[in-house]
Amino acid sequence: MLKSMTGCGVSEFSIGEDKFSLEIKSVNHRFIEINIKAPDRFFLLENRIREAVKQSCARGCFYISIISSGETAGILKPNISLARHYLGALQELRQELGLKQEIDMALLLKFKDIFASRETEHDMERDWKGLKVGLEIAINSLIKMREEEGAALARDMASRLACMEDIAAKMEARAPVVAETYGEKLKQRMTALLGDANVDEARLLTEAAIFAERSSVVEELVRLRSHIAQFNDLLQLNEPVGRKMDFLCQEILRELNTIGSKANDFELASLVVSAKAELEKIREQVQNIE
Repeated sequence: MLKSMTGCGVSEFSIGEDKFSLEIKSVNHRFIEINIKAPDRFFLLENRIREAVKQSCARGCFYISIISSGETAGILKPNISLARHYLGALQELRQELGLKQEIDMALLLKFKDIFASRETEHDMERDWKGLKVGLEIAINSLIKMREEEGAALARDMASRLACMEDIAAKMEARAPVVAETYGEKLKQRMTALLGDANVDEARLLTEAAIFAERSSVVEELVRLRSHIAQFNDLLQLNEPVGRKMDFLCQEILRELNTIGSKANDFELASLVVSAKAELEKIREQVQNIE
């Protein structure tokens, strides 16, 4: 089953009495990139978080956010010596400047560094055990969304590939007519120029044969059909195929460009334009396939 690179997953988990919410989002990217925003207590676990994502997803840019929804941040403890230092400095300043205003607690509280936060100790393995549960739930939710969108993209691309197959069939039917039409037009022009003089049929056949050889798109159409068949096979695989699809799009475009350059025919050129329009829509979808 194809997977899109766009998705979102959320979860909630607990570590003891502390509660957290976790959100993981992904968008398309050439490779894999993982950005994590989490409380400091999970800093040493970020590599494990990245490895868990890499085991489940091959490509995409991931944004992981972990927010505390009930954690005890730490224990506030006053720094008495620093508070005395500030108080002494303020009293000296008051005396030297002859200020009448009394020094009260409200003034001291403006110096926020007189309170220090003593962080509670955390067991890293215990933290990982709780975090892992929430991470797995969010990743599974993300993958489900990526699979659902991937299935929708696969249906769209399959229909467009079928349209391209029909266009290729019309090209095959039109290609032999191009040489015949050229031969008839060449004969009409020669007759118009020479009047009653005899037209050299052998020379006309030679010119028509040279044109047919030069404008033949048989090989290009064979390769075009092969690329379309390979693309359809990729739609059935349950693995990351985005890069392979991107390469096939380039090869299909190469064949269409060659057919277009050889096509000395309005109808054949119109078919090439229609095929390119379908291919461009496929390429847009491929950019979001894992």
